[in-house]
Order: sequence, then structure tokens, then C-alpha cells
Amino acid sequence: TKDQIKYICNHKVTGRVTIHRVLNPEAWETRDTYLKIEGTIHDDSGKSASESDENPKGGDVYGAVVEAATTKEENDLKSVFKELVDLQHELEEDVRFTKAASKSLAVKDGAGEDGLWQTIRLWQSFVEQRLMARQNELQQEFQEKLKDFLKKEKGLKQDELPSAIGFGDLSPELQKELQELQKRMAVELQPLVLESSLTMQKILEAENHKARCKLLKYFMEAEVTRLSTKKSLQGLFSSSGSNVSMAGSSSDIPPEEMITQEKEDAKRSPTFFDEPDAFQ
Repeated sequence: TKDQIKYICNHKVTGRVTIHRVLNPEAWETRDTYLKIEGTIHDDSGKSASESDENPKGGDVYGAVVEAATTKEENDLKSVFKELVDLQHELEEDVRFTKAASKSLAVKDGAGEDGLWQTIRLWQSFVEQRLMARQNELQQEFQEKLKDFLKKEKGLKQDELPSAIGFGDLSPELQKELQELQKRMAVELQPLVLESSLTMQKILEAENHKARCKLLKYFMEAEVTRLSTKKSLQGLFSSSGSNVSMAGSSSDIPPEEMITQEKEDAKRSPTFFDEPDAFQ
């Protein structure tokens, strides 16, 4: 239609396929038809070997062994997730799972409502939300300075502030600060962007349910390690702060510079990240 008509489509992933080769690579350029591939469809239904009609007796024994091993991986995943949720709430992370989520974590094999894929989807959303939260955090201070600039230098009122402003319209100081902010964001956010994309790719490439449990556990353990380090640093600085406060009195601090608990709480807007349909 030469872009005269556009369609918005909702797609649902129903399974995984390993692509071996593309049969009509010219379609990348011509775009006159769908790509056709040769691949292998993977069975992620969660059916074990014991459910097969072939060798039912032997299959029962094999299935029991596999199920016992898989159950261990699932329980290990639940244990790490509970540790993660407890840490998130203890540190009052802005993006965190609910306490109830740790009691109803979906870890079973297959694509059902209690299947591991539901938790994988939720974990991917969590990583993306954490990335957005960090991005907003980095931008917040600059946005406040930009508002002050528009109000004082440009004489605009709160309801007159534009939704966008050109780089050339900024003061030299703000231009320099914006460039520094962009560099900082590139350095700090790049690992989170890679984590968001590579996490899902690795899980999709996992051979089976057991391997997916191990991978997701690995990613959760990495987050537990990060939060544990953050907790240790907070404890260290809290101890140092208490020693300093012994030497001075709050009466020595000007009222306008004091930070009350109410002001601190107002700055924070915790996100209780949970999707009811992901665990029920």
C-alpha cells in the first residue's frame, strides 16, 4: 500500500523454533512476502517421557528420575526468589515484587498458568521496569534544572512549559550538563540494556525446562548479590553517619537544610511490581 494503510497487530508466542536456514533471503529486500525458513519446532508442552506410548514401563522409571531432578531445580529457584523479594523490601527498592509473589511463583514445566514461562515473562518486565526507573532517576535532576531555566530565563509559567525544547535553546551550562548526562547514561544504562536483551535470548536458547530454571536462578542470584552489596554499603555509611552525628547537634543545622522523613518519603514512589495473572 506504499505506507498508505498501516496495520497494528497483536501477536501471541505459542512456542520456540530453532531456525536452520532462510529459504528466501531475497524477501529481506523485496518485502513482497513472508520469510520462509527451515527449522525445528520444540515441544514445550511439559509432557514428560513417561507420558509417551513407547516403553511405558521404562518410561515411568525414567520420568520419575527426571521429575525428581527437575523438582530440585524448581525448589532452588523458589528459594532464591524468596531471598530476592525479602531483600527488595528490606531495602525498599523502587521496583520490587510483592511478598505474595514469592509464595505463588510459577515454576512448572509447560506453558500453562503455573508454568515457568509466566515467571520468565514477569522477570523480563521487571528488568525493563528497573531500566526505566534508573533512566528516570538520572534524568530527574536535569529536568528540575531545565524547568528552573525555562521559568527564570524564559519567563514561562508552569502551565506554559513545552513538552520538548531544542538543544540550541539551552544555556551553555545546560548544554554541557546535558552532554555529560548523555555520556553517563550511556555508561550506566548499557549493562542494563544488554541484560534485558541477552537474558531472554539465553533463556529461549536453553535446551530444556531444567536448563531454563538454572538460567533464571543465575540471573536472580546476580540481583541478590547486587542488593546484598548495596545493603552492606548502606550499613557502612550508616555506621559512619552515626559516629559523625555524635560530634554535632541537629540544632546546628539550618532548618531549610534539614531533611525530614516526610520529605524523604515524598521523593520516593515505590513500585510494587507484580502481575496477578503471572502467578495465579
